[in-house]
Amino acid sequence: MDRIAKYIQELQKILSELPLDKIDQVVTILHEARLHGRQVFLMGTGSSASTASQFVVDLSSIAHQAGWPGFKVIGLAESMLFHSSGSYEESYQAIIINQLENMLSRADVVIAFSLNGNTKPVLRAIELANRRGATTIGFTGFEGGRLSSLVDVNILVPSKSIEHVEDVHLILENLITQVLCEEAQQILTPRRLDHTPPKSLTVHKSTMMGNLPYDTSPKLPASERSHATLEMFSEISRELANEMKLRDVLERVLKLTLGRLSASSGTIVVVNEHGDVVDGAMAYHGEIGPFSPQQYIDIVQHGLAGWVLHNRQAALISNTKDDPRWLPRPWEEQSSGSRSAISVPLMEEERAIGVLTLVASQTEGFSEKDLSLLAAIAMFISLVSYDI
Repeated sequence: MDRIAKYIQELQKILSELPLDKIDQVVTILHEARLHGRQVFLMGTGSSASTASQFVVDLSSIAHQAGWPGFKVIGLAESMLFHSSGSYEESYQAIIINQLENMLSRADVVIAFSLNGNTKPVLRAIELANRRGATTIGFTGFEGGRLSSLVDVNILVPSKSIEHVEDVHLILENLITQVLCEEAQQILTPRRLDHTPPKSLTVHKSTMMGNLPYDTSPKLPASERSHATLEMFSEISRELANEMKLRDVLERVLKLTLGRLSASSGTIVVVNEHGDVVDGAMAYHGEIGPFSPQQYIDIVQHGLAGWVLHNRQAALISNTKDDPRWLPRPWEEQSSGSRSAISVPLMEEERAIGVLTLVASQTEGFSEKDLSLLAAIAMFISLVSYDI
């Protein structure tokens, strides 16, 4: 009985010393990977392979929440070919390296479980992931080993007991999965609006937007990641949860987006299947104001927003004077000098149903990270349903 109590007490002590901030970073990284359609690779050897496989199963089990894209999760520990090979380590290393070389893209996520952090196949795979620009996460024990210094985020289980490290790794994957599931449920509760568009417009819950440069976004240190994205989605979700006219929703979401991304001006335009403007919202110098129908028509027919809508691709302009897609509007101040802009399509399955554009009053005002965030916001806007 004393041994049982001692084991449990030691486990409780280890759990109390876990780095909660790093666990929170992992949740944020996985949430963004899900939202942006990035692949998540998991691996481990021995008992850690079992934990990695369980993580694959658990992430896959929450992949079909209403209104959310699924996790693109791939287990690198699933192949059993190495059991029939001469060398376990060499065969396993070849398996995971070959898979990563064939499938890994920039900004994907690679997660490794290793009890001591010194498993050679795992180390080689993480080195490859780092070269490719992926975000890397380690779950280790003991002293963390070399793996702890290679990954962007390392969650070290402060124990030299193999059994306790195994226990806590499994607890962590269950914890992270549960938090991801609950946060998605809390953030997104789509409601129907009381605005009825023309019969020609059919808008349903959208799938994840395609044709966006998620895999080309720069790799950011994990320490810079925060819940800013989740907080913003919570605010947008609260707006969508209110029963109000489409124009009111678009104006409120646009104002929120301008503030979060430090933009001076912006537009959201919704179109029907024929490309005709249904509704929209426009802000100039941070102020939402009334604009004529012709101004919205100009937006979808000409310039950057028209290009984005037609090509169903996102765009980032560092200097509006250097990009032929930028068309100055008659109502804009011509003396304002060079600016920067980002624009993303609103997608419903394969059809563009609108475009969201932000403008900064200076050049280099937006980054690829801002573009990815705007694309995620566009997805949320596209989740709104209409009574036809």
